[in-house]
Amino acid sequence: MKIDFPKFKYIINALIIALLLSLVAYLVAPFIDMSSVSPERLFAYSILSGAFIGSLLIGISVDLSSLGAKHVSVFVGNLAFKAGANDLRELFEEYGEVQGVRVMTDRATRRPKGFAFVEMDKKGAKAAIADLDGSEFFGRDIKVNHATRRKHAA
Repeated sequence: MKIDFPKFKYIINALIIALLLSLVAYLVAPFIDMSSVSPERLFAYSILSGAFIGSLLIGISVDLSSLGAKHVSVFVGNLAFKAGANDLRELFEEYGEVQGVRVMTDRATRRPKGFAFVEMDKKGAKAAIADLDGSEFFGRDIKVNHATRRKHAA
């Protein structure tokens, strides 16, 4: 069983939200008739509820971040090493608006790795994938499909 821990910035964001919500709850509590609850217990309840609500808000914002995206990422594989970003942009602009092109290179040698990502509108991406997958580009049959998020190494 693999457990993915959240990134540090998400933990900090959740803590900040939890503290802010607990402070609001602590300040609002005197206006609510909770005279039988001690201030220490009330503060503990507000910390717990703030942490719970904060973690839900952080989780929701991370999961729903790409829902309203107008652009999607398209993976282009089996690229010829001489194919550049401008060449890919020209090829994909026939299908729709291209937001950006990233040709992946090796960090040490700075040589192309043979694949790239093209950011473009959803409709154009669908048409490009249908037409370009398996087609010849710079003498090689390229693979074109929707990009998927890379899984974190264990």
